[in-house]
Amino acid sequence: MLVSLLLASSLAGCVGGADESEDANVVASYEVTNATIVEYWEDGQLVSTQYPSLTFDFARSTAPSAFVAYSVDGEHATGQTDASESTLVEVEFTLHGLHRLELNAEYTASTGKATVAIGEEILVRIEKQIMWEEESTNNPAPMMLDTRNEAGDVPASVLVIDSTVHNPDLIANIGGGQDVEVSWALIDETDEACQSQPGTVEDGDSATWKTVHFNTYEVHELHIVYEEGQDLIDVQQSVSIEYEQLETLPNL
Repeated sequence: MLVSLLLASSLAGCVGGADESEDANVVASYEVTNATIVEYWEDGQLVSTQYPSLTFDFARSTAPSAFVAYSVDGEHATGQTDASESTLVEVEFTLHGLHRLELNAEYTASTGKATVAIGEEILVRIEKQIMWEEESTNNPAPMMLDTRNEAGDVPASVLVIDSTVHNPDLIANIGGGQDVEVSWALIDETDEACQSQPGTVEDGDSATWKTVHFNTYEVHELHIVYEEGQDLIDVQQSVSIEYEQLETLPNL
């Protein structure tokens, strides 16, 4: 009997000095557990970044007294809200990787001490996409790709590249330009080309290089080399740093 009582006490969801007879149940609902950071680059310069937010609803949580605060706690992403105002906690993510988060709630125990009730621990997957544009150039800027995970211990699983070169008509809707020869190369930290692809972009047309790369432990650069031609080109690129789908499943 004594062993059973001690075990029940140790499993109570409260720490911080609450009476052992008191108990709290932290339940958070979440509809989404993955998101993507999006960077926008123009002519080799970063112009804006969209950082995603995820929302956690603690409305179904219970405690012996009213909750004071709800919180989502992680090493690189946190959020907290006053429980008297809302049950929703919004968390913004600024680093890509797999974030381990703890869902907690605070209330005042009968002893008058602030007590934190520990909820579940979940895993959130945050990926990154880079949107890149250059106009009227014959010397495209190199695109740095830092695929090393910024959060968590699990590296990204793949780098996905979609790069398009446009050779606009010299005279709109008429033409009059020339073909352009280009080449793509993904350069590693030793200045070697991991992958490469030549391409011919006809006047008024486009050429695209799509590839994936699995070495996400290093920093790479994506180069477009203007090999031959006279026309100025436009560049549109989308590069994604993606992770294995290990996140906790939504519970809504």
